[in-house]
Amino acid sequence: MQFAIVGYGKCGRDYGSLIQALRGASVSCVIDADPSRAEAGARTLGAAQWSANATVALRRASADAVVIATSHASHAQLARDALDLGLPILLEAPLALRLPDAQRVVAYARAAGTVVAVNFWARALPALRRIRRRIPRPTFVRVEFVVDPLSESWTGSAEHGGVMGLLGSHALDLASFLIRSRPRYLQAMGGRHTRRADLADTVSVSLRFDNGGLARVVVGEYGRSRLGASWHVLATDGTITETAHGDLPGEGSRSTGLTGTDAGCSRPACQAQFESLRAFAEAVAGQGKPLAGIDDGLRAVQLADAAYEALGSRRRIPIAATPLPVGAGPVYADDPAPYRRNHGFRA
Repeated sequence: MQFAIVGYGKCGRDYGSLIQALRGASVSCVIDADPSRAEAGARTLGAAQWSANATVALRRASADAVVIATSHASHAQLARDALDLGLPILLEAPLALRLPDAQRVVAYARAAGTVVAVNFWARALPALRRIRRRIPRPTFVRVEFVVDPLSESWTGSAEHGGVMGLLGSHALDLASFLIRSRPRYLQAMGGRHTRRADLADTVSVSLRFDNGGLARVVVGEYGRSRLGASWHVLATDGTITETAHGDLPGEGSRSTGLTGTDAGCSRPACQAQFESLRAFAEAVAGQGKPLAGIDDGLRAVQLADAAYEALGSRRRIPIAATPLPVGAGPVYADDPAPYRRNHGFRA
């Protein structure tokens, strides 16, 4: 299987290493807005093609699937470009920054009839698989994802969704994954605690599910958690309580060589990324399902959107069983300034 990688920053480079470790897989094309970086990536990975123009390159690339590892604001459009060509996609979360854009991607995917996976890698962590196996029906789940302040990173900018764009989709998906039920109501509080910006850098979300389960999800830019980990999960059914914690993928979370495991990974987060990639490749080959599909990505965006709505309105938000029709509600780029500010997207 030949992959095209769109976006050759740190995440794209990590994907390149993991694809090289995947049996029967190779990188045929590297695409990045910086042409020198795209060319360097192609040389490193032995790809025959490289380009700075994703729309043109994907039409010409000899690729069986596409990995999208670009900035968050570009995900929806790049996914639609790839789906226009009928190419299967493994997409970094979030699927999109706003629900209407995510709905459009889903419509494209269903029309194309191809595999679209969202890289919710945390689902593959051994500790979380253990929790899901030991507590199949938890009554309460707590998920905490934290990072150092993002003030000097594009990931912290409102244009790309800030901490909710970086971590919110992952954490919200994980809560739904563990509870195994449809979210019914959402409440949220948040604020600016670590840096001065018109963007919530810490958000606490409460969820109630159809089966009566409750979840508390916290994402923030307040550095490593008090429990000594960048992610922490607790689940209980009233009889059994399980906890797990670990590091988020980042600098130093992956080994530079390709030895020791199938993926050449030295940490669980890296191995989980490899499992996500492998499940996607097998799904494209018709041999299973991806770790997380496009409907999972849509639900996470729906919950993140509801969290921002709750922050602005200070009220409980009902979660529709079927997301609103395409075109309902404001599109991200057309939102009036007060709406963006209340939802934490832009100053």
